[in-house]
Parts: sequence; C-alpha cells; structure tokens
Amino acid sequence: MITVYIDGENFRKNLVRSLTDAQLLVSERNLLAYPIRALIEDVLESNSLSLNYYSSKIKLPSGYEPSQSTLQQVQLIREYSRHWVPSLLSQNINYIKAGNLKVRSSKPCQTCHTTQEILQEKGVDVRIALDILESAYETGQDNVIVIASSDTDLCPVVHKVQAKVVRVIYLCFATQINRALAAVSDETVAISEGKLRRYAS
Repeated sequence: MITVYIDGENFRKNLVRSLTDAQLLVSERNLLAYPIRALIEDVLESNSLSLNYYSSKIKLPSGYEPSQSTLQQVQLIREYSRHWVPSLLSQNINYIKAGNLKVRSSKPCQTCHTTQEILQEKGVDVRIALDILESAYETGQDNVIVIASSDTDLCPVVHKVQAKVVRVIYLCFATQINRALAAVSDETVAISEGKLRRYAS
C-alpha cells in the first residue's frame, strides 16, 4: 500500500507558488478546481494511493483582541477553507485536522522595536510523524510512505521507519526541493512544470 502524507498548508502554498511561477494560475480561487489527486497519481505512477491531507484549525488567543487586519486574515482563511475542504473530499483525499494555526506576536524589530501579529502553525508535523510511525509499525515492509512536506523535523521519522525496512519517498516540487529530506529518503520524486501544466485548465 502507498500512503501519501501531505503537509496541507505547506503543500498548498508550494503548489500556488509553482503554478504562479509557471504562469498557470491567475487567482487562488482557480486552485479549487485543480485535480490534486490526478497530479499525484501521475507523478507517482499509481492510481491506488491513499492520500492524507493534514491541516490545522484556527485558534484565536484568549486574553486580548487581535488586530482588525489579523481578524480579516483569519476570516479570509476560514472562507477559503469552506470551499477548499469540499474540493479535497470530492477527490477522495482524506482531510485530517491536526494542530492549531495560532495568532502570536513576532519578536521586536531590531530597528524600530515594534512587534506584529503573525499566524503560526503548530502540531501538524507531530501528527504526521505519529501517523507515519503507526503505519510503518503496523504494516511493515508492505507499506510505502510518501512524504509531501518540506519540514525537516520529519527527517528523524524517516530514519525510524527505514529501520523497519519501509520505503520512504519524498514528494516535492521541482523548484522547491528540501535537500535534507531528499538526502534521507530512499527516493525523491519532483513534480515538474510539465506535470503541473498537464492538469492546469
């Protein structure tokens, strides 16, 4: 069995960047119709994949009111998710909520000493790591694990599952290869501009 573990926000942003750089995407709204499953099946040369897409839920801080611009940004994310999640589910992609997208203050600017609010994702990589380990220990050599993430925190997990003689493939975009993950994985499969173009409407 081939299971693909997708770091959702990371993958979506890289997909948008790659499509935009190739002049294949006018607006993020057009991404809703992009056939992600078909693209990944084509690149991995398999139509029997289990795709797990991990995303975080928004968690606003208690104790103070975020700025109006942050609240507007949160509202835009929520509105987009209302369309994005059904698009994933319609492609038979498992949507898994893991971790939180938190609002926090940045470190003070060294020049002006002011801070700003930023959105930071926490916990998604931990859930992906746990699910990968559980799968590797339950199914062993019968399983192939595909990691679609650029988070180097997953490198130790790759070593762990390889010790169980489980094959690990690193899936990335051709212009955005994480060298650390590529180095530890058994194989790196890069999504080329040609593949992206094939599924762009």
